[in-house]
Formats: sequence, structure tokens, C-alpha cells
Amino acid sequence: MQRPALILHQLETSLSVAPDALARLLGVGMRTVATEVANLNSMLAGSGQVRLINGRYRLRVVDNAAFEEARRQVTGVKDSFNDPQHRVSHILAQLVLSTGPVRIETLARGMNVGRTTVTADLVTLRRLLAEMDVRVQGRPHVGLQLEGDELAIRLAVLRHAYRRAYGSYPLGTALLDILDEACAEFSFDEGVAMEVVRWMTVALDRRLSGHGLDELPQSHEQLTGTDAHAFAIRVAQGIERVTGESLPSAEVLYLAIPAAGRRTPMGTGVATRESVEAETRMLVDQVFARIADVLEIDVQPRELLTEFTQHVGFMVNRMRYGLSVEADLDVPELRVRFPLAVRMAELASDVVREQVGLTMDETELALAATYFQVFLDDSEQQGRRPFRIGIHTRRGPAAASLLKGQLGRALSVPTEYLLVSSAQEVTDKGVDLLVTAPGTSLDVAVPTIELSELFDRGELINKLSRMHFPHFGPLLNDRADGSMLVLLLGPDRIVQLPAGCGHDEAATRLAHHLADLGLVDEFFLDALAERLVETEPVLVGDRLAFPHASSPGLASVSCALGLVAATDEEPARLVFLMAVPEKENYDDQVLIRTYEELIRVGTNPRLMDRLCAISTYPDLLGLFEDLRDHNQGN
Repeated sequence: MQRPALILHQLETSLSVAPDALARLLGVGMRTVATEVANLNSMLAGSGQVRLINGRYRLRVVDNAAFEEARRQVTGVKDSFNDPQHRVSHILAQLVLSTGPVRIETLARGMNVGRTTVTADLVTLRRLLAEMDVRVQGRPHVGLQLEGDELAIRLAVLRHAYRRAYGSYPLGTALLDILDEACAEFSFDEGVAMEVVRWMTVALDRRLSGHGLDELPQSHEQLTGTDAHAFAIRVAQGIERVTGESLPSAEVLYLAIPAAGRRTPMGTGVATRESVEAETRMLVDQVFARIADVLEIDVQPRELLTEFTQHVGFMVNRMRYGLSVEADLDVPELRVRFPLAVRMAELASDVVREQVGLTMDETELALAATYFQVFLDDSEQQGRRPFRIGIHTRRGPAAASLLKGQLGRALSVPTEYLLVSSAQEVTDKGVDLLVTAPGTSLDVAVPTIELSELFDRGELINKLSRMHFPHFGPLLNDRADGSMLVLLLGPDRIVQLPAGCGHDEAATRLAHHLADLGLVDEFFLDALAERLVETEPVLVGDRLAFPHASSPGLASVSCALGLVAATDEEPARLVFLMAVPEKENYDDQVLIRTYEELIRVGTNPRLMDRLCAISTYPDLLGLFEDLRDHNQGN
């Protein structure tokens, strides 16, 4: 796909995209991105325009009919040999299809480029193929040819040059019908059929050109007897009926690979034996156990757990058998939007590497992160009681109803509204926040705010986000502009720590500081000490540590921020300590959202520099207010 088409596709599917994300997608610099956007705008010819608004590119369509025509022109442009990626793909395709060595001059003429360009492209191709243990060997005056294991060569062409090599290969409707019948029999979706077509095409062509597959690595024998293998046998039987060609056992097992590594199907479908085998379930259990141990987040997914287990099984097969998977996911963008989900995926990757001996690439990491984000979203909806607001007014039910309506528009959390007339009623009904009309008041121990029937909802949101509700915890309102650090800290919670103070010592000092304030007890100090012995504090980047522990004696979440002074050898660091009650006594969304913010902070060097330079809570408040105003201005 040409660069303008890629940009258009990204804008149509993501609605907006940052320039640096486009640069990563295209594999070019920021200046080239601006040039390609200008080219796209020229191709749209006034029917629409890509504009940089608030730091992100956005598509504005002016004339729908004209835009659809321009869009067809943009997406229909054929691959150009001006693109190095397309040249590399073409070279590999020619080497695969040729019956003998291919000369550099022949490649240069075919692409209408110079010999020097081909030579440079060969360096890129050799680097790609080296990862798969395939080599491009050449001799002067003879030409170039591929050397390596036959399976590796097939995987290389499937990953890097299939469309160039086999995009118009005449497979025939009879073979396609056989494949459709087998997919229907085994309840495999269209995606599996399309992938098996690719693998079958390569297999048939390579056999016809004298490059048959006589054996597979020993690890592939694990496919024998699986549903994927039974499917491949059925396909091979169909091929024999149509062509008279009987495929050897290695070729049949080769056709099982794409079925074994398929993507998790949409909907319920039919669970295969591979998707529910004990090994996969055990691996998934170990992943969630690692997340609970390291992050102290107990994810209990109600939705998609079966699908995720299937996904893990298929993912292991893909990595085991060398399959690559294409996913339109920008991992750096995922890290920004869903930092905790990506961190969970990284922990899952650690478990897979330790237990299976395989490494998840960036695409597999991104796919896993999407599941974890769904689990986090699902967890947010589980088991949290509504926020209880008591309304006290002498202006009658209409005034109370108006206040309730205004508050409902300001708050995004589930809320229960209660009319109260006395302090005792506030206590009996378990009110978290008392809202009183001007001129009325009650002597109560819960947070209270006085509001008229008409108020500034934005200011109310920000004010509530900084308030503490002892029996509910922080009010995590999605419409608030505030920071979790601002919300959880206070003037007496920022502590200057000596230079060279290690993470464990810093956590212990902060815990004793909270104890001196009467916010934690001896049980928490013991729990933290035990946790520090068992596991290292969570580290975000190389300058931010996040030790945390739970204790049954805590009534609410308490936090402290330690500022570790710089030395000649290392820069200033931050240590953020969180003391949380046991899970059933608090909303763990506090922990989840704190993780997300700390990951964003810890991976932003400029913000870390500014945070390390503060000395008081007002400094912290001012910093995040500046950031909020800056973001709103952009």
C-alpha cells in the first residue's frame, strides 16, 4: 500500500493520529510525513483535507461523492518501485520464482533502477532473511540465489513477498472449493481459509519447481493428531482428487501450521481441542498469577476469558511454528493510551518466555494488551457501590431535583441521591458527600459542599477530584482534569529523601512518615517489610519506583511521594508509596489508575525532570495545572 493510502486508512480507522505515530507507521521522518500528507491532500483534490489540529492529523471531508472517487484513486494506486520496501519484496519474489541464479543487472532492469540501488536493497533483504536463517548467495558473473532450509524460505516469502510472487497465481476454483468445504466442516472462519490459500499456493508452486518439503523440525510433530492436522489431511485429500498429486506427510503437516496458529475467531464458534488443553489453561493461570503478584491487581475477567485462552494457545503455535500475524495496531500509541494493559502484556510475555521458551514480538504484545484492556474495563464495572450524595435544602423538592440533575451531568460515576434533613439521617444513610443549599447547614463528619441550583460544573468536577471521602476513597470521575498524584497526595505527603537512598530504604522511610501522621499502623509496616523482602518495587523507567502493600487495618488509601536527591553518578529519582486496604475494603480502580499515571509519568523524561524539581505540594499542584491548561490549549 502506498504511503498516501496508508495515511488515509489510518485516519479513517483511528479518526486522528499523531505525526510521530504516522512516522513510525511509514518508517520515515517527520518531514517526510508532512510531505506525504501534502501529497494526499493534493490527490483528494478539494474533496477533503487532512489537517493538523491540536497536535494530531484529522480528516475533514467536504464533498462526500467527490471524496469517494478520490479515495478510490488513492487506494487503487499500484505499488511503486520508488518505495524501497516494494523493491526488496520484488527482489525476494524473483529469487523465489527463478529456476536459476538471478543477475543484479536483470533485477535493475526489471525495476528500472540502477545497480547501486539494487545493491543497497540487497543489504536490507539479507538483514531481513538473516532473522529466518535464509541467505542470499551470489557469485560474480553467475547471479544470486536463495540458500537455506525449505521451510524457512517458504516462511520468508509468506512474510515478505507473497503478493509480489503469487498475487496472480492460478490456483483454480476446484482447489478453492475443496478448501471452503474443509473450513466449513471444521468450523474455521474465512480468515483461516485466506491464510491456508497462501500456504497452499506456496507449497504447490515450490513442489512443481523441485523444492518439495521432505521433513519438518521435530517440534512440529506436536501438530500430529490435532484438529489442525485433521483439517490439513482433508485438504490434502482434496488436492489429490483434483491434481492427482499425493502430498507427503511433511507437506500435509506444513498445511496444518496456518490452521494451528489462526487468530481467535469472532463469536462463540466451536472450541477446538487445542484451545482448551490443560497446558494452555495453566499458562493463562500463571499469567494472571504473575500480574497479581507483581502489580497486586487481581483481574477476574468475566468476558472473553475463553477467547483469551484460545488466543494464548494460537499465539504459542504461531511463535512455535514461525508464523507472523498482521495487526493494525500501533504499539507506541497503545503504550500512551493503555499503559497498564501493555505492562500486563509484558508480564505475560515474561511468563511465556519462562514457561515455553518463546518470545512475543511487538505485534503479539499489542494483541495481548487489547485483551488486558478489556479485562481492566470489565473490572471497573464490577462490584463498586454507588457514590452516595445527600442533598439538604429548605427550598422544596423542585430545588432538590434541579441540584440532582446538575450533579448528574457533572459526575460520570454511578451515584445515588438521597434527600436528608438531619445529621443523624446523613449517618444512617451512609452519605459520602453532603450537598447543602446556600444558607443551610448540618453538623456532620462527612465532606460537605454548598451549591446553588446553578453552578460551574467544570469547577465542581475539579473540586471533587481533590476531595477525600473516607468511606468511599478518591472519586474517580472520568470528566475530571486532575491527576491521581494530586488527588492522593497532600501538603504533608511529600518527603525529601537523601541522595543515594535505595528503593527499599525510601519505601521504609515513607511508610514511617505515614505512620507518624497516623495514616498507617504497625500491621502495614510489617506487610510492607515482608513485601520488600519477597519482591522488588515496581520500577517505571529508571527513575521512578512504585512500592505498595496492603493491610487489613487500613481504613482508606494513603500515599506519600519521596524525592531522592541527585548525586554525581545518578539523577534525581522519585519513589511513590501507596498503602491500600485489602481488596474488599476499597476500590482497586485507585490502584489501576495510579499505575496508568505513573507509567505515563515515568516514561516521559521531561515530566520526570519537572517532578523531581518540585519541593512542596503547591509545586506539584501548579505543575499539573500547567499541564492541564497546556493540554486544553492544544
